Amino acid sequence: MKSSPELRKLLDTCEALQQIRTKMTDPDVSKDTRTRLRQQSKRKTEQLTRDLKSYHFSGPLAEVMESFPLAPDHFLILSVMLQRQMRCEDPALEGRLILASIFESAYDVLAKVNLLHPESPLRASGLVVLENDEEQPEDLLEARFVLSEEGLEGFRYEIAGAIRVPNAQRPPRREDAYSSNRELLVDLRIIHNLYQLRSERIFNEDRWNRLHNSNYEPGRTVDGRIRACWERLRNRLDKTPKAGMFPAVRMMREYSLGEEEMVMTVHLLFKELFEGNAYADIAELLRLVSRSETELIANRRLIGEAAPLRKSDILQIEPMLEGRPLTGEAHLGDWVVNYLFGAATSNTNIRPDERIDWHVYLSGMDDTQGFFQDLDAN
Repeated sequence: MKSSPELRKLLDTCEALQQIRTKMTDPDVSKDTRTRLRQQSKRKTEQLTRDLKSYHFSGPLAEVMESFPLAPDHFLILSVMLQRQMRCEDPALEGRLILASIFESAYDVLAKVNLLHPESPLRASGLVVLENDEEQPEDLLEARFVLSEEGLEGFRYEIAGAIRVPNAQRPPRREDAYSSNRELLVDLRIIHNLYQLRSERIFNEDRWNRLHNSNYEPGRTVDGRIRACWERLRNRLDKTPKAGMFPAVRMMREYSLGEEEMVMTVHLLFKELFEGNAYADIAELLRLVSRSETELIANRRLIGEAAPLRKSDILQIEPMLEGRPLTGEAHLGDWVVNYLFGAATSNTNIRPDERIDWHVYLSGMDDTQGFFQDLDAN
């Protein structure tokens, strides 16, 4: 892992370049001083180029760099936006002020305005966004830009990763086997919380009401954390000898539930536990497991009559309009709640594992004739 001075050096070089170019814009600066400042600027730019090439990003910024390689000018803009975010109540800056802080002449400001174009690496990656996503500015110099939440989180991750934590101070990672189904449910709840965070970022009111489409993906960083948590969960299950006996695992296998279906189930399960409310809007469930508006449309399949959740009676829907499930609310079947929490069903001696086998058996029947034939055979 890298040491913190490397990242600090990059940002310090960017700040030094901004200070040099600010001095160069002073009309009272002498010709000799201006020449000296240009030489300093050239050396600092060359240093930034070398250091940026040798620096290996980690976490969210590393993912961005793979798809959108950033040149020194891009990193200078990120530095300007980061400083603004940290030092001012208003984090937004006009395009002309951003470019003027890193370029000396008006010609260069005009020539480099493409750095703020929607198709540029900074905008296409979602690191820098318009202050108001509804705007379609004709003049990028007049538009106001901010460092996105993903960009800020990327720098936070980078700085946190750069500061080495002694092993003795580092909390132990729980990579051991699961001791119980309840411990697995807690991890599923943690993953669910990340899905909820991603949903809040993607489908917040400001973005939903915007007037145009955008390449900006506000859930990109959280998406990476979700994938990492699922991978960790699978690794722990692989180390658990009797993982197949856990009700949560059995349910996923018996009913062919994917990650999305399981997160929807966990959402309803813990909503009832924490809030005493067994119901959730169908639209809320679909937003929860969708990474984009396009995926939100496609995920209607998850609540169709032929979908695993509906066919197996795990999810029950009460639509406000007949034949329009998106207008309704959903809740879990009683047996699902009892089964996942490991509670015995009242007034019955049937074990939970036998109960799920019974549902599997019934779901595979086409008519009652087979049932009575099996009954006679036994």
